[in-house]
Amino acid sequence: MIKKYKLYTAVTISIILIFAGCSDFLGSKGDSITDDIFEQGKQDPNVIVEELGYAALVPFWEGFDSPTDVYVGFDELVYVTDARGVHVLDRAGRLYDTYPLRGAVSVTQDRLLNVYVAARYDTVITAIDPAITWDLPAVYKIQNLNGAGEVEVVDVLKHPFRRFDNSRSNTTLERFRLNRNITTNDELVEITGVGVLADNTIYITRRGPANSTTTPVPDNSVLVFDHELEGGVRTGRMRNVSRVSLRPQEPANFSSAIDVSDISTFVGPPQRDNMTANRSFLITQGNPDRNISYRTLWIDAIQTPDGLEFRQNPSLQVRDTSRADSFLYDPDKFKNPSGIAYSADARSHIFVVDAETDSLYQFQSNGIEGINPPPGSDFEKAVNVSFGGTGNGPREFNSPSGVAHFQRIIYVADTGNNRIARYRLNIDFE
Repeated sequence: MIKKYKLYTAVTISIILIFAGCSDFLGSKGDSITDDIFEQGKQDPNVIVEELGYAALVPFWEGFDSPTDVYVGFDELVYVTDARGVHVLDRAGRLYDTYPLRGAVSVTQDRLLNVYVAARYDTVITAIDPAITWDLPAVYKIQNLNGAGEVEVVDVLKHPFRRFDNSRSNTTLERFRLNRNITTNDELVEITGVGVLADNTIYITRRGPANSTTTPVPDNSVLVFDHELEGGVRTGRMRNVSRVSLRPQEPANFSSAIDVSDISTFVGPPQRDNMTANRSFLITQGNPDRNISYRTLWIDAIQTPDGLEFRQNPSLQVRDTSRADSFLYDPDKFKNPSGIAYSADARSHIFVVDAETDSLYQFQSNGIEGINPPPGSDFEKAVNVSFGGTGNGPREFNSPSGVAHFQRIIYVADTGNNRIARYRLNIDFE
């Protein structure tokens, strides 16, 4: 049972942070208020863990080379990408295997236990120049990375997601911007996130330089990949079947995509017989230099007589200040959100890490930031349990870029500190 003093302490600090202003607490790197609040935590990680809601599970996992993403799979193993590739660990942090991939930035797993890793790919296209090796973004589909058999790359989805051969004309190839003399060269495109749906369809987010509002297929988009079939049988390869139309306009609105930095679906482990068929998703938009007031968006997939349409979730635009003081859709809430995750359990929490504010934010599915107070409490508003600050203390980060959730534990790819930080909500009012 929760002790009263813990509740009073959590709410007191929450009230202090509210009056101090979110921009003061989670607003920028090197913030003096943040430094003062977390100075004690640098010395003893056990002193403050119960005061702010999330307990640091120390020691953190180390030995990585600038980790970029973390994901707990349907096989309940932990997958981490960094400068060396993708690592497989158990949930105690013991390393099982490492598969080398250059430029690995995002990882997910489908329900058939295939692992998808966004990384880079070197290729020579003789139709352009046999002496040039092109550095293109790609997504690798890997089988048996969990040790179930021989590890095998069964497909490589190379941007621009078409097979290259000498039969294509130079005009066709130039249409895909494989030209280092132009500013929209395909080598400048990045794959930033990969998400999976219940039927093992995957979403891929990309960003790049070609983003005119008149561009038929802008770089900033969400691409949909399904399984390739031959004679009604899956080949193991994936094919690009559609694209979610989110225009890269600035200033950004609730249905535009600019510098998309990550994606999360509403499907996640543990494995179940019946999982949601919801094809909606969450995206984050980075680059603090762009005019984006709402950098985290919930995009609903809605079946219409004309087919599947993707629309902004309007309910999050309603912010009930009688229930909370901060929300997912507060204007300019984030500076550079770099990772997002959804807890596929009864709590339905949304987690966002921001590389600019060095912070971890937690929201409810209705957009409220924080957790609800216990029934019968004198406190009517949600208690804010988001935290962060620049540093290497137990409640601090240095340019975090990935976040995952599994069985009430939060995993953060703390890039600048070369570690995976873990936390458990230990004042759970719900």
